[in-house]
Amino acid sequence: HPAALGLSFLFFVVPGRGLDARSGVASRSFSRPAWRASAYGSPRRLRSFLPPRCSRETASAGSGDDASLPADMPSAEAKEFPSSLSSSSSAPLTPLPPLSSSESLHPHLDTSPLHSSRTIDSELFVPTLPKHQTNAKVNRILQRCQEAIAMIYSKHVDPPLKPPSSRGKFQSSEDGKEKGIEDKIFSNSNVNLGDIDVLGFDYDYTLVSYSDSLQQTIYEMARIRLVEDMRYPTNLMQFKYDPTFAIRGLAVDMELGWLCQLSYTSDVVFAYNGRTKVSDEKLLEAYSGTSAIPPDLRKHRLRPLNDLFSMVEACLLADVVDFFVKTGIPFNPRSVVEDVLKAVGSAHTSGKMHNAVLMDVEKYIEKSDHLRNILERFRDSGKKLWLVSNSQFWYVDGGMRHVVGDDWRELFEVVIVGANKPGFYTEKRPFREVSSRTGRIKFKPIDALEDDCVYTQGSIQELLRITKTPGNKVLYLGDSVFADLVEARRLCGISTGAIISEVREEMEKQKGSAMWRYARLTTHVLQHSFRLIQEEMGLTRNEDDKDLLDSLEAEVSRWRDIQEHVINANFGSIFRAGTALSKFASSMKRHADLYMSSVDNLRFYSVEQRFYPDGGHESVPFIDPLLDYIIGDDDALT
Repeated sequence: HPAALGLSFLFFVVPGRGLDARSGVASRSFSRPAWRASAYGSPRRLRSFLPPRCSRETASAGSGDDASLPADMPSAEAKEFPSSLSSSSSAPLTPLPPLSSSESLHPHLDTSPLHSSRTIDSELFVPTLPKHQTNAKVNRILQRCQEAIAMIYSKHVDPPLKPPSSRGKFQSSEDGKEKGIEDKIFSNSNVNLGDIDVLGFDYDYTLVSYSDSLQQTIYEMARIRLVEDMRYPTNLMQFKYDPTFAIRGLAVDMELGWLCQLSYTSDVVFAYNGRTKVSDEKLLEAYSGTSAIPPDLRKHRLRPLNDLFSMVEACLLADVVDFFVKTGIPFNPRSVVEDVLKAVGSAHTSGKMHNAVLMDVEKYIEKSDHLRNILERFRDSGKKLWLVSNSQFWYVDGGMRHVVGDDWRELFEVVIVGANKPGFYTEKRPFREVSSRTGRIKFKPIDALEDDCVYTQGSIQELLRITKTPGNKVLYLGDSVFADLVEARRLCGISTGAIISEVREEMEKQKGSAMWRYARLTTHVLQHSFRLIQEEMGLTRNEDDKDLLDSLEAEVSRWRDIQEHVINANFGSIFRAGTALSKFASSMKRHADLYMSSVDNLRFYSVEQRFYPDGGHESVPFIDPLLDYIIGDDDALT
């Protein structure tokens, strides 16, 4: 089953955190196994790793050094390649030549131009798998595994690589556009839109999306606050916001000033001190010999960075800490963290950010061609629409006029601003009316919510009571798992949907990167071989067994690193922490019934749509014939 296949991938490395066999540190870095690099596209380099029985003359026939291989491999070469993989051949694959002194051991695996191409980098890592000292059956599996990887590389086999839920095609009734995988809505539990009476929406990064220019502007405002108001060194004015550095879902260690990536078990998988990655030894030392942080310590030391606005905090903190470390200026990490958080927060609380956005909405707010039609379709179906935001009315009004129209309020039965989530879910407060003309908060008591009025404060319990709406009849969509969704679901039984724009961003990088695809398939083949090898080893393990398994686990981890590097060179995917689920992904799966890259994705679904758990968005290779070949079925790929 595709979902089961996905789960087997998610939790393959025991105990699920990519542990170094010697130190016990959760890590994405292992000692370098035997491997070589290949200049992709050069027949002379390619033929050096083809199976030994493959005709070297055939491999190079009709192509020069600049030929694109294997995408443009002549059909004669493709026909010749399978003959080298006969079960009668047990010779190992010829290893690639060693790296020259001019070749980098860690080149950038996927630069920007390659995100839109279908070619593999000039430096492609090809594994030379280890061999068992005495077990011939294990070596046979390793041999066929390496042959299978060679077939993937040569494009002799090119299996589909999609999320488990991506089977089938859908058409939008709106514009006839075919839905791409990144346009799908993914489900963690059962949700029947036919049973939903109310659709609730957050505002920031939900109903409206912002350009990267907003993060840059907030960064500059916070940087000025640090230098001018808090007397930080003027050298900091030279730094600029780097959107490629951090990811959502990190945590700041308040005592050390580190940016940490946590696994679903709250292990610190890796951390950055400024712009420098912290070594495994320092991680052990910092956390008393274990990378797992107990709940009481997490509450005291770690501050989560879970929404998109927090990416500015991560980048600015890294820049400030990096500057202090490299210049030798002594500093107290907790004080620096608090100052940075205060500086970034002031851009929001002072209203400077909001004023900047409304002064140039075209620059900061991305226009949606579908949002109004989506809202009208759900309203016309008889469902009620609520807007519940922490932002103030004048700001929400300006943005909604831009993306929906001046009459946007006619679409919503309830508009609540200044809600102060998550306190909106946990506290009992009365509603107060806000003047839509002056923004003044009125004093009269509120016993009913009128369609043409705007309200502030209040609570979810009061909202459900006044509107006579059961919690299980509400679906609320927001971008912040902890501020928008956790308490709504836990306390009121509200169905929740997370807006995770990174789903689209990561999937587009994966689709555009041949390196990611090659690494993903190679990882899957290695993992499958790992299971088969352990079956052959039986119930007992000798030292040769353990050494081989350690080497293969390191190889799997290395290919996982390559995949993560394509997504983000520093922290990888927001859904991954080494080989395990990240803390963010675990929380999202637990507290969000649905998740999607944008509210616009709703345009592809019926107002009566029924969602079922589907295995999520992470791509799963459907390569049963390839795995059958590893087991020993020579006809699996014919």
